[in-house]
Amino acid sequence: MNMFFKIKLNFFSPRFILFVFAVFLLHGCGGGSDSNVSNISPAVSGTNQSEPLEITPGTIVSTSVITDGSVSWEFSASVQTGKFANGDYWIVGPVTITAITPGFNGQKNGFEVNPVDTKLQGFDSRINSFTPSLVPSLPYDAVPGESIVKVVSVDASGCRPCIQSASVLTILSSAPPNNGANVFRPPYVGTDKPLYLVDDINLSLLPNYVGTNNAVSFDTVASQYRNVQLDHKTGWTVRYMHPVESMPDYGSDIARRNTEAALALMLNGTSVEKAQAVINYVNYGIDIYHMVKVGTRWPANGGHGEGRKLPAVMAAVLLESTEMKSYLSSVASSTFGETNGVYFSTLADMGNGKVLWGQINDSEKLYWDRLVLEKGSKTIKDPYGEIDGGVIRLVGVGGYQYCCTSIVWENIITALELMPSLKPIFNFPNLKVYTDRWMASGYHTQPDSCAPATGLCSGGTNAGAACTTANVTTQCTGTGATCDIASSYPADYKVTYGPDGSGGCIQDLDSSDGIGRFPQLHGTYAGTGYYGSAFAREMQKAYRPY
Repeated sequence: MNMFFKIKLNFFSPRFILFVFAVFLLHGCGGGSDSNVSNISPAVSGTNQSEPLEITPGTIVSTSVITDGSVSWEFSASVQTGKFANGDYWIVGPVTITAITPGFNGQKNGFEVNPVDTKLQGFDSRINSFTPSLVPSLPYDAVPGESIVKVVSVDASGCRPCIQSASVLTILSSAPPNNGANVFRPPYVGTDKPLYLVDDINLSLLPNYVGTNNAVSFDTVASQYRNVQLDHKTGWTVRYMHPVESMPDYGSDIARRNTEAALALMLNGTSVEKAQAVINYVNYGIDIYHMVKVGTRWPANGGHGEGRKLPAVMAAVLLESTEMKSYLSSVASSTFGETNGVYFSTLADMGNGKVLWGQINDSEKLYWDRLVLEKGSKTIKDPYGEIDGGVIRLVGVGGYQYCCTSIVWENIITALELMPSLKPIFNFPNLKVYTDRWMASGYHTQPDSCAPATGLCSGGTNAGAACTTANVTTQCTGTGATCDIASSYPADYKVTYGPDGSGGCIQDLDSSDGIGRFPQLHGTYAGTGYYGSAFAREMQKAYRPY
């Protein structure tokens, strides 16, 4: 009997027996774990090549054409093929691929073999760093150890994203264990193609919380992660490469969905109900882990880099992979947006929780260029390490701290807190320190020793009056009023505010509008922001109330 998941607490519990039964319902009993083709179930010949093959994991078919969604693969001779546990195809090679449709026309519908370049791509000319030489010529002699990633381009003149769907075909030297029924699709990136076994998942590590009103269903999770999440390109332009049918294009949306899926897997339910959702989500986590190993990074960049670490960590924990857990727990914080957007500052006067928001570590000049001239990075941190960084010049909701990260991270922290075994592998306690503070008190802008930027009121009822970033809301009044600090630059810069020439800032000695750059924003917008999740918030309130 093949068992898809390990449930180590009680091998004779009703829940365990039920999950074993789920294996048979999902994929049939299949064969043994021997990968030798001579010991597997007999192949079924495909007779009508005009019709897509209908097979399930655990079955082998002999055919010269495979159709996977909108993609068809044609071979010079019949090949043995089957499906991995997540539903993606494998074939036994070497084999000659004679055609892949829709065909690559030099601009769209490209494909790559073992994608590894984290900048260049051969999928679509409308995506940054298009390199058509990455697309092999057909016929193509595919050999074992290759993952062929084929995309179907969006049929539009303008696009974001530009990929409609993506398909992965994996070439093996022989049929996988149990004909693939209990094997994850190998990572689509790089040349390392380990066959992770579904049997190694320890389902007992998942909590069993009672669901909430807005809970995401297991079927929804299984559907969301059924197809490959094409995400190995570093930089914000990867959003143009995210398949419409597989994933959101923006990082904060990806983070919200990834967290909701993780929380869904923590809900109570039968093994039959959870099985495919767990398989598909873990397969995604395996892909992310191997993307990191080939050099993909999702650094902090507004909301673009958020949400990728949690699925990889969850896969490592559920698979009980010592290698994956060790690697992910020690990877540089700059690898993922959610661990690259806050930092511990010994200079912040805020008690023990000295964790501030700020994604880009740059010079004093670039900080003041952004604050005064509104050019450059919108997520730059405070070079003096006293207050939150980013665009909080006049109105707090204008910055990425509010819009695209803080609530996203709170969602992630909720998942980590509800499944504590994830925390040592995620291994970034500063994130919880920050999100706890954001939920309780919002922006941290006090105390701050730096003098505010000065300018003149523009618009409203007090135009022309002197103002600062500290008193703009009281000094510049009326509809459309603002403090135009660019007009005083560079006359006042390095004189009344800005760098002091010794690595610090010019001190604020005028207490009439408070001390610091933005005293009026301190403690505002607590617990608010975009990209929240009703499901995550319900789980937080129910199981980890503040």
